[in-house]
Amino acid sequence: MAHRRAFRARVRSEQGSALPLALLSLLLISLLGFTVVAMGLTEVTIATNWRAYSRAFYAADAGIESGVNSLRALLSLGPNPTAEQLAAITAPSLNTMSQAQLSFVPSPPAPPFVARIVTNPPSFTTSFTTGPFATLTGRATNYRVTSQVTGPGAVRANLSQIFSYVQVPLFQFGVFYGKGVDLEIAPGPNMTFNGRVHSNSNIYVGTQATLSFQSYMTTTGSIYRRIKRDPAIPWKNHPQIMDAGGVYQTLDFDHEYQQGFATQWPSPNDWKNFALSRFGGQVRDSAMGVGEIIPPIPELFVNPSNPDVVSHQLIETVNVSDPPALQAAKLYTQAGLRIINGVATDQNGAAVSLPAGVVTTNKSFWDNREQRTMSITELNVGSLISSGKAPANGILYIANTSVSTGVAVRVVNGATLPSNGFTVVSQNPVYVQGNYNTLGSFTTSTGGTANHVPAAILADAITVLSNNWGPNNSDTKGNLSTSNRPATNTTVNAAFATGPSAESAPGAGNGQLENNIRFLEDWSGGKTFTYKGSIVDLWHSQQATGNWRSPGNGSGPPPQYYQAPVRNWSYDTLFNTDPPPGTPSGVIMVKGAWSQN
Repeated sequence: MAHRRAFRARVRSEQGSALPLALLSLLLISLLGFTVVAMGLTEVTIATNWRAYSRAFYAADAGIESGVNSLRALLSLGPNPTAEQLAAITAPSLNTMSQAQLSFVPSPPAPPFVARIVTNPPSFTTSFTTGPFATLTGRATNYRVTSQVTGPGAVRANLSQIFSYVQVPLFQFGVFYGKGVDLEIAPGPNMTFNGRVHSNSNIYVGTQATLSFQSYMTTTGSIYRRIKRDPAIPWKNHPQIMDAGGVYQTLDFDHEYQQGFATQWPSPNDWKNFALSRFGGQVRDSAMGVGEIIPPIPELFVNPSNPDVVSHQLIETVNVSDPPALQAAKLYTQAGLRIINGVATDQNGAAVSLPAGVVTTNKSFWDNREQRTMSITELNVGSLISSGKAPANGILYIANTSVSTGVAVRVVNGATLPSNGFTVVSQNPVYVQGNYNTLGSFTTSTGGTANHVPAAILADAITVLSNNWGPNNSDTKGNLSTSNRPATNTTVNAAFATGPSAESAPGAGNGQLENNIRFLEDWSGGKTFTYKGSIVDLWHSQQATGNWRSPGNGSGPPPQYYQAPVRNWSYDTLFNTDPPPGTPSGVIMVKGAWSQN
């Protein structure tokens, strides 16, 4: 009995402790459930907030893109927008779906969506360190575009990006061709280029002798080992181009064809990778992402169908109908001295009295390429300097606007130029007679010295007449035979912005780079034309339209109006630090650093 009573007491004792244990278990399970539910709610909240932030982020990113595009459009009108113009750039209106998703609410002090652009940023000199424009120097202005979006629950996305507007002097190139003017290089004699070569169109290249490039070759189009007037692929001999290590490598392939030219590349990436490997980045085209360097004419920023015609406006006189941005871009506006139809004025339009002999308007001569008598406005540079009337800013504009064709400018006595540099601009063809910019001394901005000053000529077309032009009575029409116009060795140190003659038929070619500087004499027998400068082609000539080769535009016998000189050409490295007065600057607009605030 006693044992049974003890057993029952123990059972009752255990029954009494089971209830608290059960309650404790229930509590733990409940807490676990609440924790799971809380975690689920937190995950939902996090997911909801992340979804809201993602939508706000992408909307803010769209705001950055809109701000950059608006800024690009504004900068196409000129390099110095006002603070008011920058402030007038507004944020885009989001579509109804975005609005519904984001449920925009006021977010004082800013509205729910805002894209801001820093006003009046400072400009500074910079150099590109990587990519196709590495080593180029320009004047940069950085704009910071900021975009902010506030979504539901006050979730906010703040983004910013730097947008760089860089002005690059075009005479920093040994050769620069604009859009709409294909760059063809196909010399007969040996040629070497020591400056960088760039084209906003295609590059066609080959050589009958040797052709060497010592710097970058870049294009926004494609590089071809052929020329437009000949179906042969490849055309003649292979050019040599220095790689990044300074070693010449052979261009025995192109954008289309592999080595041997029997098969095409399977894809553009194959050409890209092979060219980058062989030349170390010194040779690049559109496959490597080369962008356009846009010359400083506003309309060129909207991709017109006739960019060569638009570019010609750079050297034309100002019309009353020209928009303010175009007027500001024209070199006529920038000229410190203007001579129009023989009448001289300063930059403000005030009359300038020039002594007799500085400008002569009653001269003419027969141009056998144009097959016509050219009416000449002749500028005597030496007389201009001695008169004390040379433009203080170094830019002289001179033209005959009485008729559209058959008029030209001839520059003589130019061996010595104004000591601060000298640039001649004309919408007419310009003839340079005799040695030009070969005497004198110039102290560079880096403290060095040069035996010539920074100089340039920008014209519809440029023809060089040798030192022997005057003595052999070359102006007369009777001397039609080239042998009656014998040339002598002549040197010119000046950048040339000029135009080749337009192609007379599709695929006919424009005379190639080596014929870009025009001649009218017999340079055979080892006569040398020594040229140091920079060659820029942005337009086809509109007034001097004679074919580069006659007859047959390249398919017939050699031309009868000149025999080619020995061409001793080089890029003038003086322009790296001291460009000529009024040097036009191409524009590169690039996105810079991006940040999330």
